Amino acid sequence: KTVYGANVIVFEGILAFANKELLKLLDMKVFVDTDSDIRLVRRLQRDIMERGRDIVGVIKQYNKFVKPAFEQYIEPTVQVADIVVPRGGENFVALDLIVQHVHSQLEKVRAALASAHQGQPLPKTLSVLENTPQVRGMHTIIRNKDTTRDEFIFYSKRLMRLLIEHALSFLPLKSVTVETPQGTMYEGKRFHRQRITGVSILRAGETMEQALTAVCKDIRLGKILIQTNHDTGEPELPSLRLPKEISEDYVILMDSTV
Repeated sequence: KTVYGANVIVFEGILAFANKELLKLLDMKVFVDTDSDIRLVRRLQRDIMERGRDIVGVIKQYNKFVKPAFEQYIEPTVQVADIVVPRGGENFVALDLIVQHVHSQLEKVRAALASAHQGQPLPKTLSVLENTPQVRGMHTIIRNKDTTRDEFIFYSKRLMRLLIEHALSFLPLKSVTVETPQGTMYEGKRFHRQRITGVSILRAGETMEQALTAVCKDIRLGKILIQTNHDTGEPELPSLRLPKEISEDYVILMDSTV
């Protein structure tokens, strides 16, 4: 499975250029032209051999309906085409030029997307864990090349737990009143919905699962594996294991990079 949609969408049809609103969405408009004699021969072969019609009826329909409709509705649309390909699909030179143009346009789009974030402010929906002395101290230990493996794991888990607690603070809460063991009433908060699901992006995201299960009782877990296709450079989704009925849950998506 691919993560994103198709890079190229081919919209094809004899009336593909008829809708003006649709024309505005097309990056490249190609009119495939074929000699009228060849078009007639193809119709004769199809209607006689595949549909069992007689030659007289086919020619009569062609002259009375097909040819006039082509001249009135289809042929004029050649004026809006960016490229006209004579000789149809047998024109391999024209096909190669179209493919090269599509590749060059995709490279321009990728370059634009790669640099689109530069100089832009961080989104308002992004929340960064406060850089307290405690957090900075753990970062110092984690980033130190002389830190032992056990220390690295210990302080990474501490930092991930703080991050999970920070993420949970954004879940919607509703006001509730409970009675304490001493008999007094306490105005508190409770999750608006009871179920939270954690989804880790393999494999780094799995390191955060322990921190999540430590603070969320009986939480359900799912996993997503995303890999890059070496031929296309696009991300693919070879594995997706999610709990049932996850659409109504609050989902914490976990991925970590040091």
